[in-house]
Amino acid sequence: MPELDDIAYSRDECVQAVGDYYRFLTQMYLDEDDFVYPPDDGNGWPSINKENLADVNKDETVLDLLRHLPYVREDPLGGGSENDFQVAPFTTITNWPASANYIARGRYDGESLKMATEGAALCDVIPSHVVGLTAGPPENNIFVVDTELDIVLWLECPSEVFTASLESPLLPQDVRPVDDDPYDYEEDEKQAEWRSDSTAWSIPHFFAMLQDHFRTLEFVPITKTRVWVTHPYFHAVYRDEVASGVRSIYRKHHWPDLAQYDKAACQAEIRAFLQTMQGKYPRFIY
Repeated sequence: MPELDDIAYSRDECVQAVGDYYRFLTQMYLDEDDFVYPPDDGNGWPSINKENLADVNKDETVLDLLRHLPYVREDPLGGGSENDFQVAPFTTITNWPASANYIARGRYDGESLKMATEGAALCDVIPSHVVGLTAGPPENNIFVVDTELDIVLWLECPSEVFTASLESPLLPQDVRPVDDDPYDYEEDEKQAEWRSDSTAWSIPHFFAMLQDHFRTLEFVPITKTRVWVTHPYFHAVYRDEVASGVRSIYRKHHWPDLAQYDKAACQAEIRAFLQTMQGKYPRFIY
């Protein structure tokens, strides 16, 4: 497992890893125009500044990172979390530039944004050099980037997901969680506690791990707004039937062999399959 001492933060490396991950998702089920990228002038998103995000309490390294990251495009029709595109099971990405714009217009506030991206239990604990990438309902996953340690932490990462990544035949053996004990380097017990309840990867390894779960179909995109995980622990029996059917369609269309995978045909067949399931589970599929 990688050691913390062997990892160093790089903004450009983080931006590259996030961008590569989004491009990977467009090969499977999302589309290129589902993502937005910062202006080409090199200055990044103009709404991400100290004034707009003062109440979020993040340092300049974090703001610099947020200014240069790509993001998932907001749903133009609104509707909240039900319409947000998912990039992993129970995982939606915070559009930081849009949120900063809302704060500037008085439609949102920094404290609420901090709570949404870090969780109510930790928003007063997580330090200024750590920032949340995700948001959504309380049951959604929380991914945070620590710019001092160059790691991504998955808060309360399910053991089934962790184990599957270790056993995957497709993931390189060096892509492993970081070998660290927060109590060895954190004098503040509260800081050590939330870190010990999380699983940490180097930034490139974290996104490589997520990609692998999609390749092995441990993560199953049902629609753009619904990504499920295959482990029965996470959902009811009727989801197993739907997820199993969708998995078989991806395999029929040769996923993850990109030389043969026909995304358009695959997604069309999935939509047709979900229509048949809608009659059986009318309140569930959409």
